[in-house]
Amino acid sequence: MKLGRARRRLLATTTATALALSALALQLAPRLQAQTMLAPEEAALQPDPGVTAQEMEAFEHAEAGRHVRAREMAEKIVARNAKSFAGHFVLGLVQHYAEANLPAALYHLLLARKLYEQRWGKEPGGEQPWRWHAGLIKELAGVYGDMEKHDEKLALIARYNELYEPHLIAERAWPLMKLGKYKEARMAAELGLTSDRSGQRVVALNALCAIEFEAGNDGASYDACRRAVDDAGTRGGLVSAVDLTNFAEASRSLFKLDEAERIAIEATTALPSWYGNPWMELGELYVRQGRFAEALAALRKMPEYRMQRPPHVRDVDRGETRRVLSSFLLVMGKAQDAAEVTGRAIAAPDRRAHNSRDPAQDETVIALLDRSARLSSAELALEEAAVLPWYARPKQWLAAAARTIEARRSAARIAKLLDEDERLGGMFRIGQASAAIMPPWLVGELVSVLGPGVAKAASESAGKADKRPGASAYYDAIAAEVAWSSGQDVEALAIAQRAIAALGPGEVLLAARLHAIAADAARRSEHWDRANVHYDAVFQRDPGVLRRLGLPVAVRVRTDGTYGAEVADMLERSPRFVRSDSGLSLTVQVDRVSARVCLVSPQGQMISCADVDAVEASKAAAAAAANKDAKAATPAPWPEHVAREALRQLFAPRVDLSQTDIHSLDGQNLSGRDALRSVLE
Repeated sequence: MKLGRARRRLLATTTATALALSALALQLAPRLQAQTMLAPEEAALQPDPGVTAQEMEAFEHAEAGRHVRAREMAEKIVARNAKSFAGHFVLGLVQHYAEANLPAALYHLLLARKLYEQRWGKEPGGEQPWRWHAGLIKELAGVYGDMEKHDEKLALIARYNELYEPHLIAERAWPLMKLGKYKEARMAAELGLTSDRSGQRVVALNALCAIEFEAGNDGASYDACRRAVDDAGTRGGLVSAVDLTNFAEASRSLFKLDEAERIAIEATTALPSWYGNPWMELGELYVRQGRFAEALAALRKMPEYRMQRPPHVRDVDRGETRRVLSSFLLVMGKAQDAAEVTGRAIAAPDRRAHNSRDPAQDETVIALLDRSARLSSAELALEEAAVLPWYARPKQWLAAAARTIEARRSAARIAKLLDEDERLGGMFRIGQASAAIMPPWLVGELVSVLGPGVAKAASESAGKADKRPGASAYYDAIAAEVAWSSGQDVEALAIAQRAIAALGPGEVLLAARLHAIAADAARRSEHWDRANVHYDAVFQRDPGVLRRLGLPVAVRVRTDGTYGAEVADMLERSPRFVRSDSGLSLTVQVDRVSARVCLVSPQGQMISCADVDAVEASKAAAAAAANKDAKAATPAPWPEHVAREALRQLFAPRVDLSQTDIHSLDGQNLSGRDALRSVLE
């Protein structure tokens, strides 16, 4: 009997079936992710006519995750019989789920389908092994989806539904959304909700969370994400980490940072998912909030969490991980390390099939981080030049110039990426789909990249359409930066102060940036009382922002001790200080064995201090010698060492990040394959 449109219930499965239970994998932008094509309720393949015992055994090894054995057997099978569709099917599974080699997987799966249909026909019937045919169509659809070929995926889903039951309904929502067909995607998800199959409901609810977000319906997205979490609980199932991180992202889009943190923490103990890493979410949130010690603790746990995933999805968010690491390193003052990470992220971007957002958003943010890291590195080179003898300074000046040129290349990349009005305006909508991963403390960099006029027009246009409570403070932050960049210092000061007052307490780094802009605007307009107040606020939150912005602190210098004047001269040569009789006091006390350099308010309040000890410096040199680090083992002259340490300590965040800490973030001490091993080497 020819089945045609008379459908039969599918019993097939593939390797991903068992893993699908732990995937449940959609995640909201910036981590809105796609479900596997394979439904968990399907039973295992049974022996079929035309399938040998060896072919069946190879498939069972692949299904159980024994990929090396499966590959060895399948290669022997196809070597003996080049027309073995089952052998090529197994090789396709291994290439997909063990190697993450999508082109190779597609080759073997297409060949397997061709060989099957040449022998058994294109429709199920009689005694043919139709379960393999159904599994091949679903697996091909999954690979096409991973390769972001969404039209091909939809065509295969349609073919599958023409031949087999149960139908793939909610699975259509994701590729439709990726194609921008939000109405059709929403309909597919709603149809999935009418199914009595729990897997369809999970896919549908998570799809709605993503669809509404991408469609710009923040409130509806928040409700859909919460519904996905609540539904799993009411049905007695386990809530997956991806559902929770979706909900956390939806909370951030409405500026509910405390709720986002609570949900992300819950996600760290939930059922692990194929996509998304709650520790990365927390690390990014903590950096935004200026909670650097907690950010470091969270980022240290990222590699271990990633290793809990199946091999083929361990590296799908490699670029995202590098983005978060580079943000952290940049704020920590490790500009050159950050630039190395961003360079790798630019060279090897993530596949975006599992992620709903526009790939240009990822590229723009990583390019902004790259530019900021290289400019900060240039500032560090100029600071180093200031403490060196005159004959050694040109080398550092040249290094600073080279890094500035590199930063300009990133700026040109950003300008090209944002050469569309819609995309440009979208980058200013913090938390929404078009700027879901844009750190609020970084978006102001667009003003200097694009120019204040372009940034003003784009941000004002975006702000008019943004009705979210609390959003106006973020647009005021851009307006303050625009006014400051345009030399309108009095206006910049007023707008910055208004934005600071309206920001939530969690926006520590953005507030620090606004304080720095306000301080510089007040300095230039000679409102010294306000300038000094804002300088104080910067040093209490994020002193490194002054270096990232290339700004000096206005100071009047007071010296004491044998080397006080010499060290003060070095500090004044640096780009971090400019002399003013009305600024903060920079007290420099340096004798032969100890030194203290402090910033003091006009009222005598201690703002920040750097303490340097000759004994500790000698110990550090001895330790370097023991480690055969000849450069560090050669102690610098005492005044030079004091000036260098003063600049480091005064403009560093209140966390000590050693090189060992940096290397630990990429998980290189873990067993198993980890492509991020080289990120911070």
